[in-house]
Amino acid sequence: MHIRRLTLLAGVIIMLVALAILLGTAASAASGGAGDPVKGQYIFAAAGGCGCHGVNLAGYNPSGPPFGEIFTGPFGSVPASNITSDKDTGVGNWTDAQLMDAIRNGVDDGGHTLFPIMPYMTLHFMSDADVADLVAFLRTVPAVSNKVPERQLNGSAPTVPPLPPSPATAPASGLARGKYLATVVGDCNACHTPQTPQGAPDMSKMLAGGVVAREGGTFEVGPNITTDGPTGIGYWTGQDIVTYLKQGIGPNGRTADGLMGEAVAGGFRRLGFNQLTDQDAVAIAAWLKTVPAVRNVPKAPPAGGPSAAGADSAWAPQFQALHGRPPAAQDIADREWSLAFAAAHGQPPSPADWMAHWQQTGQ
Repeated sequence: MHIRRLTLLAGVIIMLVALAILLGTAASAASGGAGDPVKGQYIFAAAGGCGCHGVNLAGYNPSGPPFGEIFTGPFGSVPASNITSDKDTGVGNWTDAQLMDAIRNGVDDGGHTLFPIMPYMTLHFMSDADVADLVAFLRTVPAVSNKVPERQLNGSAPTVPPLPPSPATAPASGLARGKYLATVVGDCNACHTPQTPQGAPDMSKMLAGGVVAREGGTFEVGPNITTDGPTGIGYWTGQDIVTYLKQGIGPNGRTADGLMGEAVAGGFRRLGFNQLTDQDAVAIAAWLKTVPAVRNVPKAPPAGGPSAAGADSAWAPQFQALHGRPPAAQDIADREWSLAFAAAHGQPPSPADWMAHWQQTGQ
């Protein structure tokens, strides 16, 4: 009888220990503590290396690189934050749950709403596993002491609209995987989709080209990457897209520069799109080939203000004086392509660029 009671007691103890382990594992997963930093490094790379925060991830500093950027506009100014493990000026004292909340819900460790330059309404749809892994990786980032100045807003931060629950798991393969990497983790819409006057993405022109405000009042054009031939990447093959993502080399031999160049090459530890697996790069390319074609040439605001706009409006009379006829639709399209090329690459198209353009457009 005594032996039976001991056996029963031992069984109960074993069951309680197992239950405690199970509950502990569940709690750890819910708080983000179960993340894998190796997998998180891959998610970080697939996000383009979080370049806004600087090569050292220590956020904005007036001294410039390797520190991050500051974003200015009618809303005010928002400096990129320090996301290193520094406990005084970074996120070293944040819990895993607080970091996950900031990434996916736009709420900092003090409960304040982040300004949506931080793309939390996109990252909200990152899976539980991926965001836990990303947080685990961020824990490995060396501490850099850099006190970032407070944001200066001309009003309150926009209210976060109600969002559905974040997904538990991410798609593993195929078009669903490609869409997840392009629209959630990589957030291609941030640069390649134009905005409405209210500052929201204009999804009627998804990936048809956007304009990104940079420091010092400058702008960078995110090209049209829909399947439109003349103004997008409709003439690119799937392998062209894969090569561009992983190596930053386009089908005409031109290398990616600007923000795309940074996303491909990566900043911190050179972690960027160059780290994508072949399978994931192929999945992204396959999904991009399904994006509806939108005829659009994105344009940055004139760098010289109204005088520059006036100079551009004089182009048609100049064309007629030179050629003895008004510009045709194709002449105007070529002009728009030339301006977009110059805005994206910092220089006008070369004869070789024009030849490649004409070959692609069948001229």
